[in-house]
Amino acid sequence: MTDLIERPSDNLEELFPFPLDPFQVEAIGHIDSGHSVLVCAPTGSGKTVIAEYAVHHALRRQQRVFYTTPLKALSNQKFRDLGKMLGEDRVGLLTGDISVNREAEVVVMTTEVFRNMLYGTTLGAVETSLRNVGFVVLDEVHYMNDAQRGTVWEESIIYCPPTVQIVALSATVANAEDMAAWMTAVHGETRLVTTDFRPVPLRFHFYNGQRLRSLQKSGPTFDAKPWVNPQTQRRLKRNEGMPQPDELAYLLSQKEMLPAIYFVFSRKGCEEAMLGCSALELVTEEERDEIEDYVGAYLEQYPAAQGHPHLPYVLRGIASHHAGLLPAWKVLVERLFQRGLIKVVFATETLAAGINMPARSTVLSSITKRGDTGHRSLTASEFLQMSGRAGRRGMDPEGHVIICASPHQTVADAQRLASAPPDPLGSHFTATYGMVLNLLQRHTLEEAQFLISRSFGQFLDEQRRERRPRKRKDGREKEDRIIVTSNWQRFLRLRDALAHYGFLENNHPTPPGVTAASFRAENELLVAEAIFDGVFDGLEPEEFAAVATALVSEELRRNAWVKVRLGEAAHHALQHLGRVVRELRFTQREHRVELDTRLYTDMCGLTQLWARGVEWESVLQCTSLDEGDVVRSMRRTVDVLEQVVHAPMLDAELVQVAREAVRLIDREPVREEL
Repeated sequence: MTDLIERPSDNLEELFPFPLDPFQVEAIGHIDSGHSVLVCAPTGSGKTVIAEYAVHHALRRQQRVFYTTPLKALSNQKFRDLGKMLGEDRVGLLTGDISVNREAEVVVMTTEVFRNMLYGTTLGAVETSLRNVGFVVLDEVHYMNDAQRGTVWEESIIYCPPTVQIVALSATVANAEDMAAWMTAVHGETRLVTTDFRPVPLRFHFYNGQRLRSLQKSGPTFDAKPWVNPQTQRRLKRNEGMPQPDELAYLLSQKEMLPAIYFVFSRKGCEEAMLGCSALELVTEEERDEIEDYVGAYLEQYPAAQGHPHLPYVLRGIASHHAGLLPAWKVLVERLFQRGLIKVVFATETLAAGINMPARSTVLSSITKRGDTGHRSLTASEFLQMSGRAGRRGMDPEGHVIICASPHQTVADAQRLASAPPDPLGSHFTATYGMVLNLLQRHTLEEAQFLISRSFGQFLDEQRRERRPRKRKDGREKEDRIIVTSNWQRFLRLRDALAHYGFLENNHPTPPGVTAASFRAENELLVAEAIFDGVFDGLEPEEFAAVATALVSEELRRNAWVKVRLGEAAHHALQHLGRVVRELRFTQREHRVELDTRLYTDMCGLTQLWARGVEWESVLQCTSLDEGDVVRSMRRTVDVLEQVVHAPMLDAELVQVAREAVRLIDREPVREEL
């Protein structure tokens, strides 16, 4: 794929040195015709080829491309891949707290960054940030179904100028026609391309602790429950009697079904499964030498990962992968897996939605997981996302999906899930303080209402009403047309709360409101009011960083602890912040706004220690948290500090303190490596 842009656009045989599937050719034809396209296809079917063609097509026309992904890790990978394909000087990266070559011809970014750019775009116009952008790739657009973040994808499509062609790539969904029709209505002519074809077919198996049996055979032909010694038969607890991961890993090795991603739905479960495989040796001597060489070179570059307790397992071809691990170590595991040197990785489901790590087999330790209200079954989409990792195109004649037996599920349950149709896309569009400020900065109230009315949820509601038979009353047809939606009512309530604090006047942001519009947080009003109420005034950089952590922190994981005493100045600033929060909570109640205002300060002391120059190992001794959690907290702190640094119309001294705070925190291993 090197020298991609030098090849003629109409010669697909030269551009892609492999035969394209019909759906890929169809999508490319729509791109050539100037249309936006929505491609819905199974995981691993080759949707990326269509995105790469869009990049090629745009560069031939001397246009720029924005390539968006839902995750920083995925953005980092696309940045590396496109850099190798096009040359590093032609590719940039924007992920909120990282900016590399932002004026490049191809810029990879998280979808949130793209949405934030669009906030600066007047309705129907193309502003400086989008000038000469011919295409935007919305990778993993099925993230619209995410309850917390789904609104970002809707906003990106609604606000994107019609002159920009959208290439939306999605896993298979049940209502792709509705999605394409909505995109056509709000953005412009969008052609739908769907396929259920998998270039590498999947075989489904059930493992009961003794044997692998085909899950695709009809009828209960084998024992659904895990094997238990009859002499010790007793009432089983949830995790007892489960098939042992080491036994299954060995069986897969014997059947030449490795490498495998083994999904376990807890960090602790991943660790225990890996530790239980200590007797396995899954790599050859040559592969072990290759691992040692690669790891040695990697650890010279990222010394924070040296001496990692998982190293002995990696040398045997075994690893775990979850959010609690040091990011630099996770990247090492990912790269070794991609090289075929990790044979089994025990991972939480986040890996299914993350970077490209195809395997010959995927294993599900269970088809239930813990949710907010107890254990629940996996959704069809969750199952499809995980199982779709199996089968490497061009390497495997077929992929394998293994579901492990459990006392709490039957073969019929597994069969139903394996054959279930995909879930439909829904709408999670919701107004935020940032949305209100940004829309009213460029639009009238009436224009803002028009944009709010274009949500996917509103479209689906209108479609349902159009399809529903009309009811007759007094001989006349009537149909209820709801003009003011709950989203618009929420928008107005948020507007009123902002006006109460002086960030809006006459439906337009005041100077402090313009500053507040630049923030991205769970509660942008809280961040802005904390700054303008003087919470950060007079603080040293390490104190500034500690207090900023409270603005982005989440509740500690169950039974976790942090034992650090804050400095006096930071302690008083947090008390001040608490008063701001209480006032905001009262104001939101008064305006019937439901937005989280809880303040978690546990992590603040860790940030202050790190910013003071304390060694990483010493910081970790002050908490029971996994180091991945500590890194994530500090990266979120860097993100909010960077927002302060780049916010307009703030006091220069305050900005300088925030900039110095970033410098103190953003060092290895907290610094994000590409």
